[in-house]
Amino acid sequence: MNKEKIDHDIKNLILWRIETNTPKNFKLSMGSSGTFTKDEMKKHVENEDKIGVEIINMQLKFIRALSNGQITKTLAEG
Repeated sequence: MNKEKIDHDIKNLILWRIETNTPKNFKLSMGSSGTFTKDEMKKHVENEDKIGVEIINMQLKFIRALSNGQITKTLAEG
């Protein structure tokens, strides 16, 4: 279980991103942790379990990279 409670607004943002940006048939593979459907991802985030916290952290890293221009820079280099 997660020691610190995830901020309610952050959790809602990640749930919204999963709901609106993830295709219905999408599956996320997380190495030895397994493969998760869209609904399973949402459930883990809602429960704030280990997998849910990992998903939240991945989403937050993506949002930060998008907002600080890292993604644009990487795409421009490619």
